[in-house]
Amino acid sequence: MSTSVTPQRRSRSVDDDAISVDGENSLSSGSTSKRLRYNDENDDENGDNNDDDDNDDDAAQHGPLLPDTFLRSPKGKQRAMGSGRHQPGAIVRVKLTDFVTYSSAEFHPGPNLNMIIGPNGTGKSTLVCAICLGLGFSPVHLGRAKQLGEFVKNGTKKAEIEIELAADPAQHSRNHIITTKITRADNKCVYSINGSTTTRKALDKLMRSYSIQIDNLCQFLPQDRVVEFSALSPVNLLSETQRAAAPPQMAQWHEDLKAMHKQRRAYLEEQQQILEHLESYQKRQDSQRDEVNRYREHADAQERIKALEKLRPFPAYEIAKQKYQEAKERRKQAERDLRRLERQVQPNLEAEKSKKIYMEQVEAVVRSKGRLVDRAENNVEQLKKEHAGKQTEIAEVEAKIEAEEKSVKIIKQNMPKLQQTVRNIQNALANPPEDIDFTVFNEKMREKVREIRDIGEKEEDLRNELGSLQQQYDRQRQILERAEVEKQHSQTQAGQQANKLRQVSTDAAQVWAWIQNNRGRFEGEVFGPPIIECTLKDPRHAAAVESVIQNGDLTAFTTTTKEDFKMLQDTVYTKMRLTHVNIRCCLQPLAHFSPPCSNEQMRSFGFDAWAYELIDGPDPVIAMLCDNRNIHEWAVTRNDLSNQQLIALQQDGSPIKSWVTAKDTWQVVHRREYNASSTRTLAIRQARFFADAPIGHHEDELIGRRITDAERVMTELREQMMVLRERLKDVKDRSNDLNNEYKRMKDEKDQLQRHRAEFAGLEEKLRRAQGKLDDGMEQMATSRARKAQMEAQIDRLTLEKGQKALDFANAVDALKGLCVSHLETQMILIEAKSDFEQLQARTIEERKRLNECNEEVQRLQREVQTYSNEGHRLADMCKAVSNDFDEYLQNVYHEIREAHWTPDQLSTEIESLQARLEMNDGGRGPAVLREFEERARLIEKGLSKKVGMEVKLAKLQEKIKEVMEQWEPQLDSLVARISSAFEETFKQINCAGEVVVHKDDDFEMWAIHIRVKFRFRDYEQLSVLDSHRQSGGERAVSTIFYLMALQSMARAPFRVVDEINQGMDPRNERLVHARMVDIACSPDSASQYFLITPKLLNGLKYHPNMTVHCIASGEYMPDDYRELDFGMLAKRAMAVKQAAASA
Repeated sequence: MSTSVTPQRRSRSVDDDAISVDGENSLSSGSTSKRLRYNDENDDENGDNNDDDDNDDDAAQHGPLLPDTFLRSPKGKQRAMGSGRHQPGAIVRVKLTDFVTYSSAEFHPGPNLNMIIGPNGTGKSTLVCAICLGLGFSPVHLGRAKQLGEFVKNGTKKAEIEIELAADPAQHSRNHIITTKITRADNKCVYSINGSTTTRKALDKLMRSYSIQIDNLCQFLPQDRVVEFSALSPVNLLSETQRAAAPPQMAQWHEDLKAMHKQRRAYLEEQQQILEHLESYQKRQDSQRDEVNRYREHADAQERIKALEKLRPFPAYEIAKQKYQEAKERRKQAERDLRRLERQVQPNLEAEKSKKIYMEQVEAVVRSKGRLVDRAENNVEQLKKEHAGKQTEIAEVEAKIEAEEKSVKIIKQNMPKLQQTVRNIQNALANPPEDIDFTVFNEKMREKVREIRDIGEKEEDLRNELGSLQQQYDRQRQILERAEVEKQHSQTQAGQQANKLRQVSTDAAQVWAWIQNNRGRFEGEVFGPPIIECTLKDPRHAAAVESVIQNGDLTAFTTTTKEDFKMLQDTVYTKMRLTHVNIRCCLQPLAHFSPPCSNEQMRSFGFDAWAYELIDGPDPVIAMLCDNRNIHEWAVTRNDLSNQQLIALQQDGSPIKSWVTAKDTWQVVHRREYNASSTRTLAIRQARFFADAPIGHHEDELIGRRITDAERVMTELREQMMVLRERLKDVKDRSNDLNNEYKRMKDEKDQLQRHRAEFAGLEEKLRRAQGKLDDGMEQMATSRARKAQMEAQIDRLTLEKGQKALDFANAVDALKGLCVSHLETQMILIEAKSDFEQLQARTIEERKRLNECNEEVQRLQREVQTYSNEGHRLADMCKAVSNDFDEYLQNVYHEIREAHWTPDQLSTEIESLQARLEMNDGGRGPAVLREFEERARLIEKGLSKKVGMEVKLAKLQEKIKEVMEQWEPQLDSLVARISSAFEETFKQINCAGEVVVHKDDDFEMWAIHIRVKFRFRDYEQLSVLDSHRQSGGERAVSTIFYLMALQSMARAPFRVVDEINQGMDPRNERLVHARMVDIACSPDSASQYFLITPKLLNGLKYHPNMTVHCIASGEYMPDDYRELDFGMLAKRAMAVKQAAASA
């Protein structure tokens, strides 16, 4: 067996992180053997002449260790690898730098089966990661880290992957070398092909050209996605199989068929909807036909009424036109009569007119003379007012003279008084007040203030001391009251539970007290902890219940609304700043939580009851415990269970997963991802909270001592306060006396200060009094001159008054002459009016006839104008209506015109039609007609859609048939070949299996069913492979055999399977391995194969075309990898074994 382990194709110096991973064995520097070569490229580098030497070295190296069949080139045969070439797209070389676990490593895979073996954690799966990321695929296909930067070796900034892919000789002259550089900082990759930087899109195109599908689990199955592949649904298995083994167009055909089937289903649904709508429309159309006919008759009558109403102006216009012509003739006749009468009365009217003009001229003269009289009268009145004004001025001056005389008289009377005031002030100034030292007053008052302040401070100290004693007294009274309440409360069950809550959590006890005092702030009910709210129906179950419920839930508060939960949470954590408090919100009723099985079934397992049934308390609190601790799923018994009962409870099908016995709690945990179960057992805790433990005698003594101490302290405090109150009374009396003395001193000082201030103001008072005396003397001296001046003014005003009297007399004479002239002119006017009235009386009858005739002409003119306006108005209306004439309206117009209808006849016809409308209400009106016509259009449109849909369905069915005829035979052929290879593989292990296509009307449901039967179930038929019927090992065998069945027809150049043998027993693993070797190493093998496993059984089948890569790493590896030669170690082991056998 070729076990070449460590490659020497390194171009860098050896360091601590260099790990040997290649598929060739490199001997240490002390060995003279040459390195084994296993591909044509390595042979060509050294020339063909070295083949014999290589064979000899192989024989020399492996001869003592392995039989001839295990040699890479068996004796007497040509080298197997000499003719083995990598298929286009196969991996020739993988080089890693600072990638995951490797600082630097290089792999040289063979063209057929490559086994990557080594203990767990050595970096086998790192090769799988390198292939995925190095070929430009996403890390999501690995099922591990999601970020590219996580694949960079710890302590380094970037990693590099170099993969050499075999090229197609027909298209490329050399292999493709793809380099991927990953940067940790930005989680980005940079790709290059043959040294030239490229894009991800170009790299994807290259991968597609070689049919490399890392995202296909049938080609690339990393360790962390094995379970995912095993769990592939039959539908997804078909898709993955087509991608892996079928031509590209088959997958596209399948997708087209699914899309077309979906489209066909949509068409059929739409067609059914169209048919249903058409049927519904037709039924409704038939039911409304009579109603529509009635409405149409109704609408016709309405339309005729509407037309007749529009044509009303036309008969009225004809009538107005006729009346206009008649009125026009009457007006012309009246005008002729008026002109004839005017010629008859013309002479008399001319004489009257001449006299009227004379009279108007005289009236103008009278008005002119009247204006002159008015101006003269105004002038006389003005002179009269001016004369009176002068008299008023004289009276005012005389009044001033009288006032001056009175003022002098008063001054004379006040002179003695002013003189006496001056003498009094002068006497007061001659006797000033004695000097007083106010410093003494101030010092005495300050001394008094200090005494008042001192006594005040003493009073304040006494008050503070008394207040302090009162506070102490109040505190002792509160302590006494609380102790008495605690003493009473401790005798109740609730009190004992509250004490227990305080012992467990002082924070929770503080919150409970706040809730009880603030119930009104909550919208719903808020419950205290289960310790407070709940009791046990049977105290003997206390230990069992407390073992199920954690302490945090026993002290948790329960709210029944989200708003209360948020408010309590904010109060406790933000405002009260408490931390060790648990708050729960339970919105589900207790009925929402039901046990996993019935009570009868629960008792059949040996249990007494469910945990939640043992608790008495509010339903929301019990529901909270069900929600958080699942106490409705815990079964409880006070007895021990038998082994048979325990085994039955731990089975997968058992409905009870958690229970409590007399001594233990049991919990069965099932891990679906691992298809395994585990059981956890804990000893029951001793009950602390629900046990009936009476309050201790020591605690009673403590409460009694607190009461006695409080009463004693309160008595002492009362005595001290009585003493302080007496002292305070004495201090207050002394304070009052001092304040009175201070007030008396201050009043005396204020009086002395007022006297001094008054003396200081005497100088100013003397100055003012002397000034008044001087002013009076001066006024008496100048009074005679002022009086003489005012008498002269009276003489001047008297002369002006006489002149105004003369002007007034002259104006009155002028006014008299004007009045006489005005009266004479008025007499002439009266005479002229009399002559005019006499002439006017003679022509009044003639004028009356003339006015009557003129009024008749005016009336007829207005009548003509009225008929003309009405005619024009009706003509405009007729013109407006005629502009909107349609065919129907035109016909009605000709009908009434030919019949010469009058407006009355038109109204009669309209009333007749309206009477017919009253007998036919027209149903639901225009709405029913619109519905009927709209429905008719919808029926027509629906029929068109129906025809179009039938055409679409026919075309789509033809297209489906066309694609189906191409896809189905190829799929059947592909699956038949897979099934043949799968069946053959299963026969090798004495089992049976087949692969069939599940066909369905819906192409979305087409699937591949893997059907198997293992030999130890010979009585069974082939059954579909799934996770419910077959074991994990059987599914693993079936999975790897299915992948091997794809090997011979795969389009992919290589396949990767990581640890597929997990869960297999050794026998199956050997059979699977043998079959894999046969398929992957056969001359007809279509692609390269990578099998990665940490397990390696002895005696496995070997084939010359397979390459084994051994990975060794760990803390005991030598610093220099050349110091560890696996070939030499094996040789020594065989030598020791032979020596032991010969001995």
